[in-house]
Amino acid sequence: MRVTDWIEPPVGSLLDVGCNIGAWLSDCARLYPSARLAGVEINKSALAVAQVNVPTAELHNAGAENLPFPDQYFDCVTCVEVLEHLPANLRPEAFREMHRVLRPGGRLILTVPHAGWFAWLDSNNVRHRLPRLYRRVVGQGKRDAGYADFDREVEWHHHFTVAELNRLAGDGWRTVAVRHGGLVIYPLMDWLSWPFYRLGLSGHPVRRLFERLAGCDYRIDFGSASYGVLIALERIATESRPNQELPPAVMSPLEQ
Repeated sequence: MRVTDWIEPPVGSLLDVGCNIGAWLSDCARLYPSARLAGVEINKSALAVAQVNVPTAELHNAGAENLPFPDQYFDCVTCVEVLEHLPANLRPEAFREMHRVLRPGGRLILTVPHAGWFAWLDSNNVRHRLPRLYRRVVGQGKRDAGYADFDREVEWHHHFTVAELNRLAGDGWRTVAVRHGGLVIYPLMDWLSWPFYRLGLSGHPVRRLFERLAGCDYRIDFGSASYGVLIALERIATESRPNQELPPAVMSPLEQ
């Protein structure tokens, strides 16, 4: 489930789609010091923080469905826990755009929530399941303003199957790997972390402990029951070739 496991050095250029405050790009600046880094983010407030955190990166206020870069511009594209935030009608376009800006042979590494046993525990969907209670207790979420800038609303946190991701990706890809991770500890730690985020205490030691426990859970592959999924795709040179399915040898034992 680690994104870095599927990035092949040397990395000449990397785009992070949905870079938020630039935490992952900051890691990339350290891991790949000679790489040309870029990011897009629809939340202007988060983007302003990212510009401070990663001053050397090329950052744009843009969505995944409209990437402001030339064709075949990057060696690698990452899209970490972003696709589920897009309206359903924009998800195929996001894949087309990420394919367009990748050079042939370049990789897309994407993580999303998986349609596993405990997808119903996703705390992000409380606003949709219990809207009246959410408005009474929370009012407005802290990320809502960023969506309003793009004339969008916070979407239902969709949990994907691998087959669904393959359909959305369409042709022009070779599947490099699929990995699953997490079961029930991860979503429970998310629930327990919410008050800390709401109070601006994300760095609190207790919240950090929850994060470490969630990380331990995410490192275990529970196959089709898992809470999260990573898929690594490689852009193939011939556009007409279909997406190649993952060979059984690299699938989770629970899915064989």
